[in-house]
Order: sequence, then C-alpha cells, then structure tokens
Amino acid sequence: MREQLALFDKLSKELDDLYHQFAKFSGLSDCAFWILYTIQENGKVYKQKDLCELWSFSKQTINSALKVLEKKGLITLASIPENKKDKQIILTEQGNKMVVKQLNPFMKAEEVAFEKLGENEREQLLKITGKFIELLKKETDKIMKGENN
Repeated sequence: MREQLALFDKLSKELDDLYHQFAKFSGLSDCAFWILYTIQENGKVYKQKDLCELWSFSKQTINSALKVLEKKGLITLASIPENKKDKQIILTEQGNKMVVKQLNPFMKAEEVAFEKLGENEREQLLKITGKFIELLKKETDKIMKGENN
C-alpha cells in the first residue's frame, strides 16, 4: 500500500507541476493563474472571499495576486454598492485578450484530455479522488486536534 500511496503522491505532484508550468509560461503566479482561470471558466463576477473559499488560498495570497493582476492591467477591482469592503474582480480588455490567447488553449487541452478518458473513467476519477480527499481531511483533522494515536 505504501508504494501505491507514493505513486499517487508523485502523480498528484506531477499534475500540480503541469499547472504550475503553464502558469509560469503565461507569466503568472499559480494563484493569479487560478484567479483568471476561474473568471474565464465560469464567466461570473467574483469577490476575493469567493476565490479564497473556492481554491483554498489564504486571503493574503489572493490579495497579493489581485494586486499584481491589477498592476499588469489584467483586472480591475470594483466596489460593491452594498458592501464597500468587498470588491468585484473584473477582467479588463487587456485581461480578456490575455485569457483568450493564453488560458483558453490550455483549458481546451484540459477538456480534450479529460474527454479522452471516457465517461465512466471521468466519473470514477472524480468519485475516488473526492472520497480520498474527504477521508484524508478527517485523518489530518484528528492530528491537528491532537487526537492521533
């Protein structure tokens, strides 16, 4: 079992590295990549808090990435009338062009690769990965609460 877990860890790291390398290729930090990816994928308007919850990045990490994206002219942060503290993240024209040129081809490659797995394989991958994450969270929570034996 230990060998299987080591292989799973290696594969997880390899997948993370693929995303990291593409972010780097696009001139983005990992966090900035996921911010733009999310905005492009869903076409919704997000707030900083939404992205923290969605991607498990700290508020500070998201804030730093947003400042860099804003400085590069890829996004603007617009106040929300009902809550001056929260800001909406909006792609600029330059941001839209960058996303179309850099991220859309990557997202398409992702779709093609995922589709080649076949419906049953995709369902199994998602189901088993989700279950493993849920079980691992429970076990690590025990350790962090001092309940490990």
